[in-house]
Amino acid sequence: MFLAVVGALGWSVARALPPPGASKTLQGLAAARGLRWGTAVTNAQLQNPDLRRLVTSQSGLIVPESELKWDGVEAAPGRFDFSAPDRLLAFAREHGLAMRGHTLLWHEQLPAWVRALPAAELDKALATYIGTVVGHYRGQLPSWDVVNEPIADDGTGLRRTLWLERLGPDYIARALTLAHQADPKAALVINEYGLEGDDAKTARKRQAFLKLLRQLRDRGVPLDAVGLQAHLYANGSGPTTFRTLPAFLRELAALNLDIYVTELDVNDRELPAAIPERDRDVAAVYSAFLAAVLPEPRLRLITSWGLSDRTTWLNSFFPRADGLPQRPLPFDENSQAKPATAAIMAALSKP
Repeated sequence: MFLAVVGALGWSVARALPPPGASKTLQGLAAARGLRWGTAVTNAQLQNPDLRRLVTSQSGLIVPESELKWDGVEAAPGRFDFSAPDRLLAFAREHGLAMRGHTLLWHEQLPAWVRALPAAELDKALATYIGTVVGHYRGQLPSWDVVNEPIADDGTGLRRTLWLERLGPDYIARALTLAHQADPKAALVINEYGLEGDDAKTARKRQAFLKLLRQLRDRGVPLDAVGLQAHLYANGSGPTTFRTLPAFLRELAALNLDIYVTELDVNDRELPAAIPERDRDVAAVYSAFLAAVLPEPRLRLITSWGLSDRTTWLNSFFPRADGLPQRPLPFDENSQAKPATAAIMAALSKP
C-alpha cells in the first residue's frame, strides 16, 4: 500500500521515509504507516526559530494557512503576487518537505473586486485565477484543496455563496476541471468541515456531501480525494465521539476517493480552566478520532492546523470566556510535548 500511496501523490519514497532516529516524531510514526503528517504554517510563524525547528522535526508536509488564498495572491485584477507562497515552498524544499495547495475556491478571503463581479465576469476571473495559480505551481504541489466548504451547515444542499448564486451549482465541477487542466498530475480535493461527529446535523451534512460527490463521479468530473477538516471539540459544542465515522469513510472510499484529514485541532473553549484536566480531555478526543480514521486504507495524510498552541487560530475566532489561551494542538505554546502529543504518537504507533 505504501508504494501506491507515494506514487499516487507524487512524493518520492526517499522523501516519505523517516530519516534515521526520526521514528519518534509525528512524521516518522506516520511514515511507518504509509502516511504523511503535515501542518499549516505562515511565513510569519516560521520567523520563530523554535517553531521552525518544530515544523521541520515533526512534519513531512506544510500547508499555507493564508498565503495561497485569493485576497493575497490577486488583490487587484490581473496582478498576481506569488512571493509569499513561493517563500513557503522554498522553505519546504530546503527541509525536504512537501507542500499542499490551499485553497482555490472559497467564499471567504476574496478581494472586493471579485465579490463585485457579475456572473459572466466572475466565471472569467475564476478561470484566469485557477489557471494562473495552479499553472504557476504545476508539477510542484502534489495536491490542491480546489473547493472549500461547499455544503450548507444544515445539510440542505450547497452553501449559499456568491459562487452558487452567480454561477449555479456547476461551479464546483468547473473549478475542478480548470484545476485538472492546469496540472493534470495534481490530486484534486474537496475540503469540508462538520463531517466527523455522531449527531443528526452531521448525518444530514454527510448525506448532502455524498450526494454532491456521487453527482461529480457520475459526470466524470476530475476529483481524487476528499478533505475532512476535523475541527474537533473537547466539549459538547461539536464532535467529541466518532462511532459512525468509519462507516462514512468506507462510503467515501467506495467512490474511489482518497481521504485527507486537513485541519485537525481540538477546541477546548468550554472546558474548565485547569490545564491538566483540559489537556487530558483534548488528548482523549485525539485518541478517539485517530482510532476511527487510522484503520481506513484510503487515508493518505493527516494535517493539523498548526503544531504549537502558540499559533492556533482558535484564540482569535473562538476565544475562551475566561481569557485563557486554548490548548488545541499537538504541542504547547513553548513547543513542548503534552498529553495530546503522547496520545497522537500512541495512536500512530498501533499496528
